[in-house]
Amino acid sequence: MKRAKFESQEKQREFFINVKEKLGIGAKKLSEILNLKSRGSIEGYTFMRTAPPVEIIKKLEKLSGIKTEYEEIEGKIYRKKRGFMPIQVKEAEKILMKKFKKDFNYLINLIKSDSSIKDIADKIRKKGYSFDNSLISRCIGSCRTNLLSKIVPRISPNEKEIIIKGNIRKDKKTLSINFNLIPLYNILKKKSIRIGLEISENRKKIRVFPLKFGRKLISLNRTIKILITEKSGLGIKSNVEIILNPKKFGFSINESIYDIDARCLAKEALKNGFVLDNYRSTPANHKGDLSLFVKDKNIIIEITRATSYKGAYFKVGQCFIQKNSWPKSVQYIVCNEQFLSKDSKEALSKMGVKIINTNFNKEWEKEVIREIENEK
Repeated sequence: MKRAKFESQEKQREFFINVKEKLGIGAKKLSEILNLKSRGSIEGYTFMRTAPPVEIIKKLEKLSGIKTEYEEIEGKIYRKKRGFMPIQVKEAEKILMKKFKKDFNYLINLIKSDSSIKDIADKIRKKGYSFDNSLISRCIGSCRTNLLSKIVPRISPNEKEIIIKGNIRKDKKTLSINFNLIPLYNILKKKSIRIGLEISENRKKIRVFPLKFGRKLISLNRTIKILITEKSGLGIKSNVEIILNPKKFGFSINESIYDIDARCLAKEALKNGFVLDNYRSTPANHKGDLSLFVKDKNIIIEITRATSYKGAYFKVGQCFIQKNSWPKSVQYIVCNEQFLSKDSKEALSKMGVKIINTNFNKEWEKEVIREIENEK
């Protein structure tokens, strides 16, 4: 079979693109006219992976009126390795908007669905459009990739979102973002969840949100993991803030508070004008059992029902770490009167941690909030 060898592979691509534009059809329709089994051959010639048969070139010249120069070769095939040719999202949106105009928003909704890129192209083609499948698919892919991991100037959590500390690790061929969040982990044991990401320019904050075609959340050993490419610019072994809206993932703000007593205290605090901290304590990063705000003051509270002072040194150690991590906060420890030894009380006093004694009887949380309010 004689094949057409162009002056360069780029010249070959240019010829096929010009023919499609002149005829106003895409690879699928063109392959039907040429009695080819599928549009794969036309796309292969357009992508310069194979030298096309001379017979095909002659038919296209006759159909389109476009003449081209080439050398006839006998049975020789040259191939170009198929590589990824990225298109910047702004350029991709510009191309799609120019091509589809009134149906641009319809296309964007398709891109946000769980349809494959091939299915999206087929659906928009049913609206009566003809186009270069390779170019439009790359544009669709660029827009979808941007939705999967979008870099934004800054991220500011709202009152419905929580913040969890995450860390970046190096996996075999990629990076992983790892964090602890028990209510979400329990949901993942029952069903699969896919997500999209917004990453701040300084790579310090990441917003996570449900996305049908997104990355899969992985749950393993009580840890949640997100796999992400190294091109994201996240630093290995660095810490990031994971920001998410619990309601969108199927659990409540209240469930994101680990300690049961802290949940009761939080409920009472919110009734009295306190604001729940976005930052959430996890087993891997403990900011008290409860963190609240009143005006600009951050209040961190440790709660324990223990009656023996044997565990007091552990609580004193936690308070010390929290004071060191959040030095401007006001700290409290809520406990039974007999829990703390004399030495423990002195240590807490030197750190400026205030002690509230309670017997945890009915309405104990009201008494605690009332005492904190009296010291405001």
